[in-house]
Amino acid sequence: MSLPRQKKGGRPSAAPAWATAATSRTALYSADRGFYASGTSKLQEELTSISSKRRKLNDDESSDVQETPGGTWHPGASRAPWYGEDGCDDEMAWLPDASVRRESGEESEEEFEDDESEGVHRKVYRSSKDPMSLWRSRIQLYVNELLRFRGLADDIDDPCCARCGVDLKLSTEYFKCEDCGPFLQCSGCLLEAHQTTPLHVIKQWTGSWWKKSSLADIGLVYQMGHGGWECSYPTSTVREMTVLHAPYIHRVRFRYCKCNRSDYASNIQQLLRNGWYPATGIDPETCATFQTLESFRLYSVAGNLNARDFVTSLEEMSDVTARTGMRKLPERYKQLQRMSRQWAFLLRLVRAGRGHDPDGALPAKRGELAVICWACPYENRNLPSNWRDINPAYRFIYMLLLALDANFRLKNRLRANEIDDPPLGPGLGYWVEPEPYRDHVKNYTSTCIAFAALLQKDTRLTTGLRVSGVGGCVCARHEILRPNGLGDLQKGERYANMDYIVFSALIGFTLWWLTLSYDIGCQWNVKLRDRMAKLPSHLHLDLEQVKVQCGLPVWHAGSHNQECQNTHSLSFKPGVGKTDGEGIERMWSVLNPIGYATKTAGVGVRADLIEEHVDHHNFRKNLSLGSVLSARLKLAEAERDIQVEAFRAASEGVEDEVMGEWLKMINIFLQRPETSPSPYMLEMSACVSEAQVRLEVRKEEERLTQEGRMPLQGQSATAFLVAGILIEDIKARIIRELKGTALVAGERANQIEEWRHTVLTKLARFRELQGLYMPAAPAIIEEAEARRDRSAASPRPEHIKLWMPSEMPSLLGPARGCVGGLLDMEMKLRVAQCENSLTLVRARLHAKRHLISFRNANVTGQNQSTKARTLISEVGEKVTASANRYRRGREALVAAGCLEKFQHLRELKDEHLQMSGAAMETDAERTDASTAMKIGALGGGKAPRQDQGSSMQVISWIWTAPGALDNEEKDLHDSIRVEWSRALARRDRWTEEVLLLKEEMRRVCAYLEWQADWWKTKSSGQVSSSREVEAGARAFALKQSAWHLELRTFLQNKWQGSIGEANEPNMYSAGVMI
Repeated sequence: MSLPRQKKGGRPSAAPAWATAATSRTALYSADRGFYASGTSKLQEELTSISSKRRKLNDDESSDVQETPGGTWHPGASRAPWYGEDGCDDEMAWLPDASVRRESGEESEEEFEDDESEGVHRKVYRSSKDPMSLWRSRIQLYVNELLRFRGLADDIDDPCCARCGVDLKLSTEYFKCEDCGPFLQCSGCLLEAHQTTPLHVIKQWTGSWWKKSSLADIGLVYQMGHGGWECSYPTSTVREMTVLHAPYIHRVRFRYCKCNRSDYASNIQQLLRNGWYPATGIDPETCATFQTLESFRLYSVAGNLNARDFVTSLEEMSDVTARTGMRKLPERYKQLQRMSRQWAFLLRLVRAGRGHDPDGALPAKRGELAVICWACPYENRNLPSNWRDINPAYRFIYMLLLALDANFRLKNRLRANEIDDPPLGPGLGYWVEPEPYRDHVKNYTSTCIAFAALLQKDTRLTTGLRVSGVGGCVCARHEILRPNGLGDLQKGERYANMDYIVFSALIGFTLWWLTLSYDIGCQWNVKLRDRMAKLPSHLHLDLEQVKVQCGLPVWHAGSHNQECQNTHSLSFKPGVGKTDGEGIERMWSVLNPIGYATKTAGVGVRADLIEEHVDHHNFRKNLSLGSVLSARLKLAEAERDIQVEAFRAASEGVEDEVMGEWLKMINIFLQRPETSPSPYMLEMSACVSEAQVRLEVRKEEERLTQEGRMPLQGQSATAFLVAGILIEDIKARIIRELKGTALVAGERANQIEEWRHTVLTKLARFRELQGLYMPAAPAIIEEAEARRDRSAASPRPEHIKLWMPSEMPSLLGPARGCVGGLLDMEMKLRVAQCENSLTLVRARLHAKRHLISFRNANVTGQNQSTKARTLISEVGEKVTASANRYRRGREALVAAGCLEKFQHLRELKDEHLQMSGAAMETDAERTDASTAMKIGALGGGKAPRQDQGSSMQVISWIWTAPGALDNEEKDLHDSIRVEWSRALARRDRWTEEVLLLKEEMRRVCAYLEWQADWWKTKSSGQVSSSREVEAGARAFALKQSAWHLELRTFLQNKWQGSIGEANEPNMYSAGVMI
C-alpha cells in the first residue's frame, strides 16, 4: 500500500505528507482531532504551524523561522509540512503568509486605538470589536466554501484514495468519512480503517453528488467482545443492531464473541463492555452508546429536552426525508425513554457509592441516593467535634434552616390504560417512602374547620387528577432539596401531607435548633407537636431537646396582616441572618417547565423524571456555592457595618433606662411571640387596618359568589387586588431608588434588577387573573400597546401600567368592565391603604422629629453632624415612601369617582408632612442652635416652643384625621421604639449573616474533605470477586476522592481569609461552654 500521491500545484490529496508515517502500514490522519495514528496504531501528536492571532516576532525569534516561497512553518517541526514522498513541492503553500492571503482576497485585520478609562491605550481589532460586521463582509466567502465542501473539492481533477493511492477516475465507489476527515478512500481501505469504529458516518460519491451510506451497507461486520478486532471463535450468525449514537441513528452488522478473550461474557455484558447500552435484557435489537445517554441526560436536566424531540433530531440528522415516508427509519422513542431512565438511576447508584457495597447496590437506605447540601450542618461530617460546647449566644451558627411549600404545577392525571410501573428507587432519593406516606394520608381527617374552608375554596381543582401537586422541603439558605423532602399532594396543601414531608426530611436530625419557613407557618405551627404524635414513630423529633421556630418568608409575609407579619416574619427571627425563606420558590421555577411532561406521565416515569431534575439542581447548587457565598459575604460585611453604625446613631438619643425597657420587651416577645405585644409594630386605633378590610372584602366576595355574581377561580378576587397593590409598591420602590441617580452602584443595580424580575414574574400571574376578573382589560391593554410608539424602547417593568379596576375607562360603565363588585372591593382596599399609610407617615415623622431634636441639642463637629444628617435623611425617605403610597391609593379613589365618600382622605402635599404645629426643619433653616426647636428628653421636658411668625402656620390635617393618636408623648415614645427595634433587628440579622456565611464556607470545605476520605475508604473495600470490577470500582473511588480534594483546595484558596474558624475565642473557651 503506497502513500498518498502528491498533486502538482496544490496541497496533498488528503493529509499533509508529514502526517504520513513511512512504515509498512499507512498512517491514519484525523483533520479535526489534531492527531494521526501511525502504522503501529500509536497516536502521534500533530505538529501544526498555527501562529497566535496577533503574534509579532522579535529579531531573535525570526532567525529560527524557515522561510519558503509559499509561507512559514513552525520551527519545531522536523520536516516541512509540504514535504512529499518524492521531495519538496516548490509550488505548495501550506500556510500562506500575509502577501498570499491578500492575493486570495482575504483582508488583513484592521487595527485602531482605543482609550481605556485609566488612560492606557490598547489595540482593538475589528474581529473583537464588531465580529458580526466583519462576518457580513465575507458572507460570499463562507457560502462558496460550503458549496465547495459538497463536491470533490481538491480531488475534482485527480480523484485517488488517500490511503492506498489507487486511481479512482474509473471507479464510482469511493467514499469519505465525516469523522476521519474530508479525504477520499476506496472501499477496501475504508473497511480496513473502520474495523474498530463502526459508528462513523460514511458518504459515497454517486458520480455527481455525495449520498449518505453506511459501513453496514459496504460490508463491515463488527466483532463484539474484541473492540472490532478478529475473534478466534465468533458466532456464526451476523446480527443487525440499531445504535443511537448522537447525532445519528446507525445500523450496525456484528457478531458476538464466544472465545475466552471476553471471558465467555453474555451478550448483554459484551454490549455493555463495548459502551453500548441495550434497550432490553434479552436479545436486544436497539442500543444507545454511553456517550449518547449521558448527553441526553444533560440535555434533559439542563435544557428540558424531552425524549421525543431528541429522537426526532437524530432521525432528521440521519435522513431528513424519513418523516415523509420515502425511507423508513426505525422508531426508537420508547426505547430511548426506557434506556435513559435506567441510565440516570444507575448513575445515581454509582455516584452514591452503592456500587462499592459488598452486599450489592440494592437495597439502599432512605434518601441515600440524594445529593445533600455541602453547606448545611451535619454532625460527624462538617461540624467540629466540640460543637456542643459553643457559647449559647452563638448556637445559631449550627442551626438548620428549612423552607417548605407546595407546588400545584407538578400535577398528574389519572389514566385509563395505567400500567403498574413504580419508581426505580422509591424512597431512596428525594421522594418520601410511598407506602407509609399513602397510609398516613389515607387515615388523616382534618379537624381544623377554618383551614378546611380555606382548602375547599382556594386549592386547585382535583377532578381527574391522581396528584394535585407536590410538597417540598429545601434548605432555606442554599435551595437544595432535602433527602425524602418531596411528596405528592392529593387534595391541596393539607397539614397531613406537609407534616409527613417535613419530618421525613428531618430523619437523622441531631442538632439543637431548627427554623422552618412556610408561607402559612403562622397557622401550621399551631398544634404541630400534637400532629407529630400521629406520625410513624421513626419520624418523631425530640421537641424537648430541639428548639423549633417557624417564620414567614419575607415576600409572602406581605400577604399576611400587619400583626402576623411583625410576629412571624423571618426578618425578626433570631439566628436566621438574612435568610429570606423564598429559596423553595426558586427551586420550583426550575421544576415547573417539566410540569407539562409529567402531567400525563405514568407514576414511575414521572417520579424518576422529577427526581433526576432535582438531583441535577442540587448538584449544580452545590457547585455554585464557591461564587455565591463569596458574593453574599462581600455584601453582608458591607451592609453589617452600615447597620451597626445606623443602630449606634439611633441609640445615642435614647436613655439607658428606656433602652432597657425596650430590650426587655423584645426579649419577652422573642420567647413568647404569640402572646406578647410586638415591639416592631405600632398599635392601630380609630382607622381600620388593611387586614380587617381584606377580611370584610373576602366575606363580601363569598356572598357575591353564592349569588352567582362572582366567578369562582383558583385565586380569590381579594388576593388578585392585593397582588396588584403589592406590585405597585415594588414599582414605586424601583422608581424611588433610581430617582436623581445617573449611575447606580453594582450591588444596588443587582438589587434593582431582582426587583424588576419580581415585578415581571408577579405581573405574568396578575395578567392571567386579570382576564378572568376584568374581561374588558385584555382589549384595553392591547389597544394601548398598539398606540405605543414602536420606535421607542419597551417600557421598563416599573413603568408598565397595571390597569387596576380604578384605571379602566369610565366609558365602560359603573363596573368599569370588571365582574360585579370588583371595583367596590378595590375601593375598600384603597381606603385601608390610605389610612394605614397615614399612620406610618405620622410614626416616622415622630421618629424624625426626635432625631432632629437630639442633633440640635447634642451633635457637634462635622463628622458627627454628617452621620446625623444621613440618619435623618434615611427616615425622611421612609416618610416620603409612605406618603407616596397614600397618594397612589387616593389617586385610585379619584379615578374611580369615589372620593366624595371619604372626605377625610384629603390631598397630601409636601408641606403637610410636618409635626403637630411645627415644621420639620432642614439644615438650611437651622441657622442658630439657640433658636432651634428643643424637645426634652423622652419622658419629660418642655413642650416645643413655636418660633416667631409661627402664627401663620396651621396644624397639618394628618394629625387631626381619624386614626391620629391622642397622646402625643406616648405616640412619640412608641414611634421611636418601633424604629429603634427595627434598627436593632436589622443590625442583628446582618451580623448573624456574616457569621453564618463564614461558617458555611468552613462547612463546605469540611464536608468535601469528609467526602474525599469516605471515597478513599471505599477504594480499599472488596466489591466483587471479579478483578476487573474491583479495579474499576477502585479507580472510580480514587477519582471521586481526588476530585473532592481538588475542589476543597480550590475553595480554600478562593475563600482565603473569609472561612470562619471553628474555635473562635468568643465562641468557645477551652472546650467548655461559656
